[in-house]
Amino acid sequence: MKNCIRLASAYVRYYKKQTLALLMGVVLSASILTGIGSLLDSGRAAALENAKVKYGDWHYELRYDDSWSSEFQNQMSGKGYRIDKDGFLTIRKVIEEPYQIELAYADQNYLDMMGRELTEGHYPGQKNEVAMDAYTLRNLEIPEKLGSRVELDGETFTLCGIVSDMPEMNRMQVFVNQELDYGKNGTYLYVKFDESQKTYKQAGAFIRQMGIRDEDYICSNASVIKFLGGDAKANPFKVIKEGITLEGTGLPYIWGSLNNDWNLTDKAILAALGLFGAFIMYSLFQVSIIKRMSQYSIMQTVGMEDKATFGVLFAELFMIFLAGYPIGCMLGNGAAALLYRRIGQIFIPPESSRVHTGIENMSELPTLPTVDTFHVSWNVMGGGAAFLFLFLIVTTVLLVRRMKKITARELMAKETGRKKSRKIYSAKTGNLTGVLTKKFMFARKGAFVGILFSLSAGSLIFLGTTYITQTTRTHNELSFKADDGLASDIQVYEESDELKDTIPASSVTQLEKIEALESVSPVRYMLGEIPFPDGTFQWTEYYPEIDRRGDEKPDQVLMEKYNGVAVQTGKDDYLLKVNIYGYDDEMLEALNDYLLEGEIRPDMMRKENSVIFKTLMDGQGNYNGFDLSIGDQIQVKTPDHVNIDVQDSPEILRFQAAEDQYEVKKFKVAALTSRPMGKVDTFIGDNENIQGRVDIIMTNEQMKENFGVDGYQTISISLKEGVDATAASKEIKKVVSGIPKCIVKDFTSQIEVQNSYLNRKMIFFYGVALIIFIISLLHIMNSMQYLVMARKHEFGIMRAMGITDAGFRKMLVKEGLRYGIYSSLVMVAAYLILQKFLYYFVTHMLLYLHPNASLSLLPILAMAGINILICIAAVLISGQSVLKQQIIEEIQE
Repeated sequence: MKNCIRLASAYVRYYKKQTLALLMGVVLSASILTGIGSLLDSGRAAALENAKVKYGDWHYELRYDDSWSSEFQNQMSGKGYRIDKDGFLTIRKVIEEPYQIELAYADQNYLDMMGRELTEGHYPGQKNEVAMDAYTLRNLEIPEKLGSRVELDGETFTLCGIVSDMPEMNRMQVFVNQELDYGKNGTYLYVKFDESQKTYKQAGAFIRQMGIRDEDYICSNASVIKFLGGDAKANPFKVIKEGITLEGTGLPYIWGSLNNDWNLTDKAILAALGLFGAFIMYSLFQVSIIKRMSQYSIMQTVGMEDKATFGVLFAELFMIFLAGYPIGCMLGNGAAALLYRRIGQIFIPPESSRVHTGIENMSELPTLPTVDTFHVSWNVMGGGAAFLFLFLIVTTVLLVRRMKKITARELMAKETGRKKSRKIYSAKTGNLTGVLTKKFMFARKGAFVGILFSLSAGSLIFLGTTYITQTTRTHNELSFKADDGLASDIQVYEESDELKDTIPASSVTQLEKIEALESVSPVRYMLGEIPFPDGTFQWTEYYPEIDRRGDEKPDQVLMEKYNGVAVQTGKDDYLLKVNIYGYDDEMLEALNDYLLEGEIRPDMMRKENSVIFKTLMDGQGNYNGFDLSIGDQIQVKTPDHVNIDVQDSPEILRFQAAEDQYEVKKFKVAALTSRPMGKVDTFIGDNENIQGRVDIIMTNEQMKENFGVDGYQTISISLKEGVDATAASKEIKKVVSGIPKCIVKDFTSQIEVQNSYLNRKMIFFYGVALIIFIISLLHIMNSMQYLVMARKHEFGIMRAMGITDAGFRKMLVKEGLRYGIYSSLVMVAAYLILQKFLYYFVTHMLLYLHPNASLSLLPILAMAGINILICIAAVLISGQSVLKQQIIEEIQE
């Protein structure tokens, strides 16, 4: 073994160029693998910290007025759980006007867990004192000044403190003194378990320990605990079996089910990088070994066994790996740390959605996640080292087996064991350089294929990255508009769940006169109900109230106010409540980006009284839950007037009042879409967090003619270029200031930051693709150099026969040109296959909006041109060393 190590060490020192090339391959492969692994880990850690800031640093909320509560303080830890922190919130009263506001007392632990810091003043010490956040003060139009007068539910208080804004919980809070009591108290316990253990197991142990029977009293902070093992992991074997056997599932179902629990996307990225690095290492080492085959044959002739050959090869590989991998890890993590400080937000996993909160000015809130401390991923470093170590063993075995198939004489002669053609070409053609170029290229087909594959692999990764980046950009822009409400710079809306509360048409007219506004798109709203009899609706699992499985409990608020969203009236008969919207022509035209079937023509819709049906879409991009086609008619039932007093007639919006309280209209379906644009979230809900919301969309004129709706629920406003958004918001606020429950939201800063975020993400993707392309060049240059050096004898004979240096370079240019053309053809053929896979992936697994089925021709032509230039340059650079050597020396090799 010592002799093997000595010989391997001698090879490493003697063949410096090959050693350096392989070392660079190991360093670059390790750096990109471990660097990106650490970036992904850091992103997940930062996502957890940002979720705590946004939603509070707690895991579960429990009602604290049950029999077990008296024993809680003595049970802070038990078998299978440990509570690290607990906080209490006592709600004294909830008022409904002008908004839903909680008057509550909280202990210091609760305030700490929620991040409610006291920025000014003090916590209420008297019964007539309150502390509030800036958001609540702005919406109640109370000056942000200590000592301000606060009137709530007929009582007058004094503002004694200002606290930081509440985590995103879709409600307002006013803190009162502990002694204030209305006799309507409800106390809630917030607990944070030991985060080194899975939270769902600890929660289960705690519930059993305390004897909590009614799990309705338990609410989880899902956005936080999903990073901490908040749910049991899906059984991969069961999921795969279901994906194979159940109709309508397949790969998208398997991927979607396992991705959240097992981080399949991250693992797939790291696996691809690991395999690519392994391929480069194998290619580089293979070329190095081919150059020395004659030496190995001599040693085998004098008695060296396969075991010794394996030992020499493995020792050589391991020495280079041992030196290169740690250097690569340090370089990769060092570069990743610098990159993370600058653009770390792009590595933080995005939330599935943004909850509608009614925040007045989103530009005043954090719009991108905050970058946390950079974390080195020791798991990826260790896993990468183990993978590459096993790869070294496999590579060595493959090379030894390859040598064993070639005879000793062929090894000494550096032949491959194939018969040589003795055909004479000079008798039929005078242009031998072209013939020789072809013969030289195809003489070693394995190396030729390896070069084509390496060059094509780098190009394929770059083209695939370009496609994914462009498609992601389009999807994010459309998602910003439809899902995040970023279709407009400013939004004005009614924070009310009563149809009578609207923004009058006269206010819209006033807004249109403001010089700074580019466009004003008002949206009318009505709540409706549609019957789907005789099995025309199949996806009952989207509605807990009719889901036969009973996995999820219905929303109690929706059940109380609207009798749920779905009602089963027969075996296969259902009634679905729907949001009915009226858009202007500009907003209707924008819906074409979300079009699934049909066509959107506002003039035709007005003429035919036709509508757009926003349908349901499952996790694989299918939308066949309704037996509904373009041209079919739907029947819509609505209240017969909008001036409904919900307090006096709650059954009307439950669609359980007398039939004379409603009217029924029939509409022709003109188009199907996957998203709406302007949305109203204050009735049955309509955001991407909520499954099972169907929308009917028509023109504003149709809303008035069919339902008598004259006012508007929301207005989307776009500003002119260069306009001061703050000043424009103030002008808008003046127009709507007298309208009850009307809120103005400014999205300009958020849109700007999101666009900057996306641009940085694109730059990073292209950067990674470029690094991988550079790594592939190592193999190309090394292989080209070997192909040229291996033909020194032939080149020497040609030079002795009179070929000039210019002619020799011309021959090399032809060879490089052919390599470039062949590799470009391979690249295009492979990309056509890759394109289909990527399109399927973004359409059915990532559910991207409006994905392009193909990449534009320009990037493909650009990569083909780059391939050709690289091949010509690589052959010329390698051939230059031939011209520097004496002809006699070349012939003697």
